[in-house]
Amino acid sequence: MITPFLLTILIVGFVTAGLTIRFDRFFTILLLLFLFKYSIFDSVNIFLWIIMLGALMILLENKEKLASLPKMMKIQLFVIIPILTLGASFAGSLLFRLNEKVAMLITLGIIAIVYGLRLIFIHFKKHELDYKEPKPAIAKFCAFFGPILSGFAIGFIGTSLKPVKIPFAIRIGKMNAKQVYLGNTVTTFFASSFAIMWHAALNPSFSSEAFYSQLLLGAALWTGIHYTYELTNLVFRNNWRKVFQIVIGMG
Repeated sequence: MITPFLLTILIVGFVTAGLTIRFDRFFTILLLLFLFKYSIFDSVNIFLWIIMLGALMILLENKEKLASLPKMMKIQLFVIIPILTLGASFAGSLLFRLNEKVAMLITLGIIAIVYGLRLIFIHFKKHELDYKEPKPAIAKFCAFFGPILSGFAIGFIGTSLKPVKIPFAIRIGKMNAKQVYLGNTVTTFFASSFAIMWHAALNPSFSSEAFYSQLLLGAALWTGIHYTYELTNLVFRNNWRKVFQIVIGMG
């Protein structure tokens, strides 16, 4: 257990520092599968704690910014998003419960390939991260369907689909990057919290011992990954990131 644990926090922490990924560290699931030898179902359940804690940390870091947001924005983030993700994460969790191992692994493989292609081919330019006037139709579409899509995906396979959603919102919708990332972080926090609840509630054989062991391992992995991420960022240069992103995407 010690060796897989150390390898996971070092690999995930280093790679996500190079990619500037702070919470949806999706390929952690692959390491839980191949290093820890967990089933796909246990791997997703453990990862839900990792992604939830990562999103929570970012929200706590930005609590003053969140408090200063306009009233309508707060309603979107803390009323509409929770309602949408509650239902969507239930649907995804139900599919997670009913699905077969092979179908889950195939889905995992397809998502990994899509994420890899995104890393290889999509690189934001500086001006794209500072759009001020989004396309109204795309912005409304993302505000409604974004939480539903992420909620379902997190309930089903553990990931928010952030690497796919973010390029669509910014490249196609001309949406402000900071607002998009904030919305996705809030969505991920609520969706992963609900998914943890649904996965336990929908599985009659899911024991309290299994629940707490997954919680403890998820929290320990998140802590180790976070500190490795922070230490790596002290020495990782910004001009390395694009090449590093392509290399990881090809891998």
